[in-house]
Amino acid sequence: MRLFILAAIAGLSLVFSAQCELLHKIPFQFQDGLIWVQVELAGTKAPLNYLLDSGASITAIDLQTAQACRIHLGDPQSVEGVAGSSVAYRVSNFQATVGDTLLPKSILAIDLCPISKRCHRHIDGILGLDFFRNRIVQIDFEAGVVGLLKNCDRSLANCDILPIKISNDAICLPVRIAANANQWMRLDTGCDSALEWALTETKARRMSEPAFGLSGGSIQHINSTVQLGKHCFSNVAVGIHANQIFPGEDGLPGNGLLSKFCLTIDERNQRVIFEKKHHPGAAAAASYSQRIL
Repeated sequence: MRLFILAAIAGLSLVFSAQCELLHKIPFQFQDGLIWVQVELAGTKAPLNYLLDSGASITAIDLQTAQACRIHLGDPQSVEGVAGSSVAYRVSNFQATVGDTLLPKSILAIDLCPISKRCHRHIDGILGLDFFRNRIVQIDFEAGVVGLLKNCDRSLANCDILPIKISNDAICLPVRIAANANQWMRLDTGCDSALEWALTETKARRMSEPAFGLSGGSIQHINSTVQLGKHCFSNVAVGIHANQIFPGEDGLPGNGLLSKFCLTIDERNQRVIFEKKHHPGAAAAASYSQRIL
């Protein structure tokens, strides 16, 4: 599945290292393994419920929400989903902010109702990869804060820095499962499970359409060891798929694993920084198995 406590952040300055300069902070609620933020849309009074979803190729708004807000819909286009292709509509002049940060003006409108039915609230939209582009985005699950950083030069002992690459308009990083070699997987903050793994030799091909995981589920789960850089976790519930979830990708780690860290996604410098933290919320998230990619 993919899900806000606007928590009072009294010692927020302690959350960010002295080596990281904070530009903006965005409170979020971490519920049912998903990251919810409030988006302010020009011309509307009530905020919209958005999911922070690094696994989606582009920012989107729910089709019903777009129609209710009288947003002009452009030409239709095809988008790739877990269960196949779907239809989306181009929105060219989207005027919205999250915190003090402007969102992309060019987004897609797509029917998110199938996902909303599996959440505790209606999903008005998704913040996708374009929100992360050319930014340093830090997700502190413990504090309930997304920080947009000016720089980040961490050298702490409990941090690990891994390279990332952009593939299929998604952030991919190396993940090691059991005794296997590292495999490039989609970093997906829109997935509430720990890890989804494709056991297939399917020939890689590049996707030509924006990708949204609109449905689907694992065939079965196994407990396995998972390694992210120097951080190793045992007895992780790994969802097994007979086919690749997205073409050319071996799987994806979700918030069940990611929430164990203070996670810094530095797309600008092609790296992701994992700072290990110990808090009850991460353990609870890791046990939550239902997912919406």
